[in-house]
Amino acid sequence: MSNEAHEHQSGSTATEEGQEAGPEQFSGRPLLLMDAEDAPSEVPNPDVEALRTLVEEADCQCAPYQSVAVAAVQILEKALRYERQAASAALSLGQQEKMRSMVETAERAVSVLRDTLTAQGHKVMHLCTEKSPTEPATASDDAGQPWWFTLSSALEVLEQGTDQMTSLTTGQSPGSAARELSQLIAQLLRSHHDALLLEAEGWIS
Repeated sequence: MSNEAHEHQSGSTATEEGQEAGPEQFSGRPLLLMDAEDAPSEVPNPDVEALRTLVEEADCQCAPYQSVAVAAVQILEKALRYERQAASAALSLGQQEKMRSMVETAERAVSVLRDTLTAQGHKVMHLCTEKSPTEPATASDDAGQPWWFTLSSALEVLEQGTDQMTSLTTGQSPGSAARELSQLIAQLLRSHHDALLLEAEGWIS
C-alpha cells in the first residue's frame, strides 16, 4: 500500500517515544478518538456479526471493496501485533482478559475479511508484505517490555489505523460496501484505542 512507508516511519517514532512511557504520560490525556460523554464504562465488544452481515450482502468482488479490505487486513494485523504484546505484559489477570478479548475480536474480523479477498486481493497482500519485511520485527522487538511501554505503542498504532480507515471512508461512494466496511473497521479500531486509554486512566486513578 502507498501508506506503508509512512506507517512504518510513524510506528518507529511511536516506539522510540514509548520507551519513556509511564503512568504520568497518560494522566490528563483526553480520549482522542471519541467524545467524553460517549466513553464506555468497560471494554467495548464491537459486533463482528455486523461485519459478517456486510460481507455476505456486499459485492466483495468489486475493486473498491477489495482495496478497502486489503488495507483493513493490513491495518488490523499490525494493530494485533501490538495488542498481543500489551496483553502479554498486562499487570493483572482481569486486565489480561480484557486485552485478550480485544485481540480475539480483531482476529475474527481479520478472518472474515481474508475470506472475502479474491486471488488478486491476496496477491496485493503478498506484495505489500514483501515491501515491508521489517514491520513484524519492529513489533517483536517490543516483546518483554513493561506494560506501559507496550500500551503506549498499541495506542499509537490504533490511533494511526483509525485515521487511515477514516480517510479511506471519505474516498468511497456513499452507501457503497467499501464505505460501510471502512466505517466498521474504523469503529473497531477506535473502540480498542479508547478502551486501552480508559484502562490506563483507570490504573492511574
